[in-house]
Amino acid sequence: MEWVKRKIRFLKRRNEKLSPWYIENGGKVLEGLIAFSNGRYDIPYRVFTVEELNKATNVDFPSLRDSDSRSVMWDAWGYYISGIFQQRSILVKKFRSSGLGDEMPSLAVNDIVFTVLMNRHKNVLKVLGCCLDLETPAIIYEIGLNHGLLRDLLFNGNNTDRSLCWSNRLKIATDVANAVVYLHTAFPTPIIHRDLTTRNIVIDNNGVAKLFDFSLCVALPPGESQMEVGLAGTHGHIEPDYVQTNIITEKTDVYGFGIILLQLLTGRHLRNLDDEHPCLEDFVEHHVEKNEYSKILDPIILGEIGEIEHQLQAFTRLTLRCTVVRGADRPYIIDVAKELVRIQRSVHPTQRSSR
Repeated sequence: MEWVKRKIRFLKRRNEKLSPWYIENGGKVLEGLIAFSNGRYDIPYRVFTVEELNKATNVDFPSLRDSDSRSVMWDAWGYYISGIFQQRSILVKKFRSSGLGDEMPSLAVNDIVFTVLMNRHKNVLKVLGCCLDLETPAIIYEIGLNHGLLRDLLFNGNNTDRSLCWSNRLKIATDVANAVVYLHTAFPTPIIHRDLTTRNIVIDNNGVAKLFDFSLCVALPPGESQMEVGLAGTHGHIEPDYVQTNIITEKTDVYGFGIILLQLLTGRHLRNLDDEHPCLEDFVEHHVEKNEYSKILDPIILGEIGEIEHQLQAFTRLTLRCTVVRGADRPYIIDVAKELVRIQRSVHPTQRSSR
């Protein structure tokens, strides 16, 4: 809490020297940190100047446009420019200037607040700080040189044995589940991500999965297990109950996570399946009922099926439990994480005897 007080004094002391955006954005960030940490938040983060960002990335951030060719990746609300700051490799998230108009600064503040609150977790992309001197704040992450989005590794032909063999897919699933467990359990009330997708997961050079983009996070009210909120998220990843009722629960994230599990299993987009089973979960369930695993597995892991069949079956059963239509029938994310660890540690009898 003392850090928050120091920041407030700092803002007041420099009031006349700072842009109106700095004061407004800084105040909202501080309010968010206090609100979602019971006033006990005390981890400092750096407030970058526009000049520091320009120098680190060799671009002019105030004039940067959404279509800039120098962006190295993007998510639903922004795009990322790489750079070097104090000998660290960084990514700067510049929020889009179009799309949601006045809502974009609020999304940016939300992203900053929840990313900073999650900063201790090893499976969250580490944030160094933010820049408040832009109309819509920017976020600055520290990141290794050899990283990639899970989306690109799965779907854009950048596949490598290191990142996409079965054991590493299982590790990625466990890593992301651990981050969501933390989001749901480490704060005064559960925080619902609302937009869990392969686009919001980066794989670092050690194969560790890190969740990012917390723009749509919502904290449940104290003592409540659900709340009504406007529909938001990525098409195909949004829980059916949420679509119908505008009500979110912890199970809302379990559904989105289940879709990620389906994509790790199949290597398929949510679209372009077949006329009979246009929905990925229906497609998988149909072939599982017929014990036709070869028709659903990503070809990259199909060759491993003899050694890992028991893990694949358990993983598939868990995936289908996460994506059932009725939220009440899904497990909580903490139980999903425990089951993933159990699957990781399971060893088939034939494998054990061959050692």
